Amino acid sequence: MVNRPTAMHIAPVIAVTDLDRAREFYEHRLGLDGAETPGGWAASADYGTVLNLLSGVPSAGSADWPVATLRVDDVHATVRALRSRGVPFLGPDDLPFTLDDDGVSSQQAGRKVAWMRDP
Repeated sequence: MVNRPTAMHIAPVIAVTDLDRAREFYEHRLGLDGAETPGGWAASADYGTVLNLLSGVPSAGSADWPVATLRVDDVHATVRALRSRGVPFLGPDDLPFTLDDDGVSSQQAGRKVAWMRDP
């Protein structure tokens, strides 16, 4: 049997149309730690999560359904806190899932999930 590869570190690259606006969102609204990287910016979260923000990409902002997943300890408390900071979350009209009052789905393989929209 061949062993399947294991991801040691996954750091999605998000092409952004406006790096300053993206930094404001990821650092100030989401509370991630930012640092300059060659060609862009890295936004770091807990559990070793890193989102790479890259400007100057012609197709930036054109993805229909881009997803970057952030792990949190309490999704309901996190959604409420982020909403209070102006983070927009997707609702029942945007998603094919049943959502509770906080906009959280429990239909994702036993995980609780909420979807937010970045600028």
